[in-house]
Amino acid sequence: MSYSEHFVINNSLRPGDAIMLKKKFFGMFDHFTVYLGREEYTNRPVFAANYTNGVTILTDKEVNHFLQTLEPTKIDRFNGTNHQRDLAVQRAFTYKDSKNYNLIFNNCEHYKNFVQIGRKYSRQVNTASNTLLLSGGTAVVAGLASKNSKVAGWGLFALALGALAKLAADQD
Repeated sequence: MSYSEHFVINNSLRPGDAIMLKKKFFGMFDHFTVYLGREEYTNRPVFAANYTNGVTILTDKEVNHFLQTLEPTKIDRFNGTNHQRDLAVQRAFTYKDSKNYNLIFNNCEHYKNFVQIGRKYSRQVNTASNTLLLSGGTAVVAGLASKNSKVAGWGLFALALGALAKLAADQD
């Protein structure tokens, strides 16, 4: 029995549940993969993720690699009826093989939330945008107060990036 099979059974995963994974040492970003149920003919667990190659149905080898090299830190259970769960799995497959991964505009968390709640949202991008907005605003004020146009300019640049990231975080 594969590591992924054990993981599904031990954690009572149901289709639409998502797994949050972190790098075991100093992981700065969370990675998400979504459990979609079992393959019809082989009965193997099926997982999907949006990562550098786009939305992909992961092979057993990829799932086992993720679960063994990254640390599963949380399971985001799907909240909804069985019918809503079926719709979530259908949503997951609508982006299968799309190649539009982007760390800021379309990452694995955007995909996970699209599957689970029908909304592309990334908490991680939102947090980064808040940090950029706060540090940019602070730099602008400090630059203006000290009459340092370079600091104020960098602050404005950070504010613009923060505003762009804010739009990317929640695409509904």
